[in-house]
Amino acid sequence: MATGNRKEVLQRVYLVWAVYVLIAIAVIAKIGYISFVKGDYYVELGKKRSTKEVTIEAERGNIYSDDKSLLATSLPYFDIHFDPLASIQYYKEMKEKLDGRDPSRYDIFPKNIDSLAICISKYLKPNLTPGEIKRWIIAKQNQKQRYVALAQGVSYETMLKVKQFPLFRMGAQKSGLIIDQRSRRVMPYGDMALRTIGYVRPNVQPVGLEGYYNNDLKGESGKRLMRFIQPKALIPINDLTEISPRNGEDIVTTLDVKMQDIATSSLRSALEYHDAANGCVIVMDVKTGAIKAIANLTKTQNGYAELYNYAIANSIEPGSTFKLASVMAMLEDHRVNLTDSINVNYGRDVICGREMKDSEGNHNKYVSVQRAFEISSNVGISKAVVKAYGQDKNGAFQFVNRLKQFHLDKRTGVDLAGEPKPLIKQPYNLKQLWSRTTLAWMAHGYETQFTPLQLLTFYNAVANNGKMMKPYLVSEIQSQGETVKTFPPMVINPQICSPETVAKAHELLEGVVLRGTARGKKNDLYSFAGKTGTASMDYGVDLGRYRASFAGYFPAKNPVYSCIVVITTPRKNGYHGAQAALPVFCSIAEKCMSIDPQFFKQITPAADMTASSIYIPNKEKGIRTDYVSIFTNLGIDTESKGSSGSQWISTDLNGTTMNLIAINQPQGLVPDVRGMGLRDALYALESNGLSAVISGSGHVAAQNITPGTKVSGQRIELKLE
Repeated sequence: MATGNRKEVLQRVYLVWAVYVLIAIAVIAKIGYISFVKGDYYVELGKKRSTKEVTIEAERGNIYSDDKSLLATSLPYFDIHFDPLASIQYYKEMKEKLDGRDPSRYDIFPKNIDSLAICISKYLKPNLTPGEIKRWIIAKQNQKQRYVALAQGVSYETMLKVKQFPLFRMGAQKSGLIIDQRSRRVMPYGDMALRTIGYVRPNVQPVGLEGYYNNDLKGESGKRLMRFIQPKALIPINDLTEISPRNGEDIVTTLDVKMQDIATSSLRSALEYHDAANGCVIVMDVKTGAIKAIANLTKTQNGYAELYNYAIANSIEPGSTFKLASVMAMLEDHRVNLTDSINVNYGRDVICGREMKDSEGNHNKYVSVQRAFEISSNVGISKAVVKAYGQDKNGAFQFVNRLKQFHLDKRTGVDLAGEPKPLIKQPYNLKQLWSRTTLAWMAHGYETQFTPLQLLTFYNAVANNGKMMKPYLVSEIQSQGETVKTFPPMVINPQICSPETVAKAHELLEGVVLRGTARGKKNDLYSFAGKTGTASMDYGVDLGRYRASFAGYFPAKNPVYSCIVVITTPRKNGYHGAQAALPVFCSIAEKCMSIDPQFFKQITPAADMTASSIYIPNKEKGIRTDYVSIFTNLGIDTESKGSSGSQWISTDLNGTTMNLIAINQPQGLVPDVRGMGLRDALYALESNGLSAVISGSGHVAAQNITPGTKVSGQRIELKLE
């Protein structure tokens, strides 16, 4: 019995031993497999888990105005972190290398912690004392934390100071300093032309020039190898990037800062006065199609703001501004003469079975075609079109084809996304709801849709003697100051109609100002031509919603700029085009002509200085060289008062001589920018390392930091009026 038990025990021992042998063989085999077969794979896997390749964003290109003023730029800001174990690790490594020699000079943490705490308290954490900071850092060190936040979003100047702190000045590897750079897009002129300049944001449709030229502006990202020091904390393995980023290119726009400011402020004032829902303005160079200003404002709870680009993306029924195209079509087809008489029936009649009336009262039964245009008679122009083209299919097609000849059925191709296709109905197309009344209602600007830019492009072609130019916003792309691509003016159609038709169109538009709906703004200081528009937004229902507009150009002879103004739903102080939109056009024309030297008249001391002294920049402050250039073009004598070496001056007209009075703006002290235009004020502040927060428009009326205060990187609030 004993022998049997012993045998059974031995069998069990052998079995256990065999199991252990098999396990040992399996472990040895696995080790061999990992070492010799999968070794390279696991080495790479280990590297991936301890290191990570991180994208380094390229510096985004700048957006400039036509005179190279900054409209949008990227400013760097920095997050500062600290690895308090790095200096201890450095000491241990050096101690091992010295092999018994004195390593005390490498023990850099205790030698620098006190002075480092003082600097952190002064520049990064002023709410903590140096003693509190020292204890806090040592506590983080004892907790083995390797990614301690010291500050976020600091400026470039502060970052440079941080790199010179005790301990940190020894380099990132020894000290544990970690600096993460980011960038923030800023617009030095606030929300001016905000929707046109636009933005690019994650998970949002790109907008404006930032979106359209994103591939040029964004550059190419770089790569850097980083090492994990905590599960979510990374530090560079070295100070060199594996692949350097290529910074984005700059774009130079056609926008004129002064004209943009004029357009925005004039539009804002009108919207506030009329309590309107929204509005837009575009100013275009007649000869080139370059857009010099574009403003879009929407009413909000906090006033008016740039929220949507109505000028580019909003298709609307234009109303009476479209009458120019209707009359030009008839003239081009030789279907009418401007002297032909029309029965307007005192501004109310039934046309094609539907009642039509003029937006303003008409005390005439018969008027000429030209007079109907000047007083903006819906009945007169519609009757003329119906009579000229009849009610048959051929006539309707001929009218529509003339409109297409004027390029009114096509997009302008402006360099911004979101431009819709114009709507000109095809005759007898039931899907487009063509009816027996469509021709008559198209004639005075209904049952069609255009954006303000599309309509202005047509008016600009008329101003340009029939040559239609493509509107554009960017003139060139630059890289490090060198031009890499240019966008010259482009002709869409060299002649949209005959010279005879263009000449009569000029006569019609000038007549609107001299004798028609715009006669209230006729003046002796400057000339202009154009057409008013008052479109009902609820035609036939009469809910009291209207869209006021004016499209035209100035001066009337040899036009330089074309302009369109559209104001939606004016609720107070009139809603007609002549009441709400025309004053904005005139304000823009007057001010633009006052700042553009090509409009100034050469004079003699015996004559008046210009057509009106309001054009002389008197009692203003700015840069000496700018004003000397202006007065030289004006032919006005200047005399310097005070230091002739001063960069800044104020102007004071004395008879026929302009005194340039020197202003002392000492470097290192907050300058006095009151009375300056925004561009000069920003230049004066930025030259002293100051930044600004801007409200309002116009010239600087107030600044919140007293001039003469010592500069220390302050942010100054400027109020413009």
